[in-house]
Amino acid sequence: DETTRIAVDNTGKILRTTDAGTTWITQTSGTTDNLTCVYFSDVNNGTIVGYSGTILRTTNGGTNWTPLTSGTTKELNGVFFTDTNNGIVVGEFGTILRTTDAGTTWTIEEISTTNLLSSVFFTDANNGTIVGEQGTILKSTNGGVTWILQESGVGVALNDVYLINENIGFISGEYGTILKTTNAGITWDSLNSGTTNYLWSISFPDISTGIIVGSEGIILKTTDAGLTWSQKLSGTTEWLFSVSFSDANNGITVGGNTILRTTNGGDTWNQQISGTSRYLMSV
Repeated sequence: DETTRIAVDNTGKILRTTDAGTTWITQTSGTTDNLTCVYFSDVNNGTIVGYSGTILRTTNGGTNWTPLTSGTTKELNGVFFTDTNNGIVVGEFGTILRTTDAGTTWTIEEISTTNLLSSVFFTDANNGTIVGEQGTILKSTNGGVTWILQESGVGVALNDVYLINENIGFISGEYGTILKTTNAGITWDSLNSGTTNYLWSISFPDISTGIIVGSEGIILKTTDAGLTWSQKLSGTTEWLFSVSFSDANNGITVGGNTILRTTNGGDTWNQQISGTSRYLMSV
């Protein structure tokens, strides 16, 4: 909903707000490992991943978190659940973990890359994309059972992927890289971002409107499905690592010890009190 959010940082802290970010409460995670990504499949069921194979799970909206056995000590960077039970986690050295029982057990998937994998996104139960270092793009059409390499046309690190539907998707990466596909990843086209900043995270509230955040506090917005991008004033030079919108108006971005909130679709951003001096990695 518009009021409840979870953010995680690089020392194992979990921050939770239930008043749209006016106040943030620190929660006990049970770990001091760097937490890198948080994802909720619905208002109750959420998963956090991090370094040393850390996976945490909540079934009550983030009030309590339980550690899961991942079966790996690798750095885990991205997580996505298509429903309560089915999820994919990605990480360093080409690590892909898959669960079909809400994280009780995890299967390590065999793939043809050892590159660090950064982000995963599914449009439905079957169709998903993973991105990572050296321009790595992987696609699955069977719920993550198998993955095939796609041609990105770039050799830089790709940090985040956001799929609008089965055909249309966006990727952000190093040196101002923005890629777009309109044919389910058969081809990816480079878009002009107007910057060489590292671009870390993407969120599209609708098919035309998107926000990308990155290094030195950069925030980019498009209202024409990526054809053009304009820079928005963030008021910070902290690196922004994650952005998430709950609807067309309400969004939050985090990074450094910074939390910014917008209520007008990303045109303006207001700083919020995070209560931490640590790097916030995901929201």
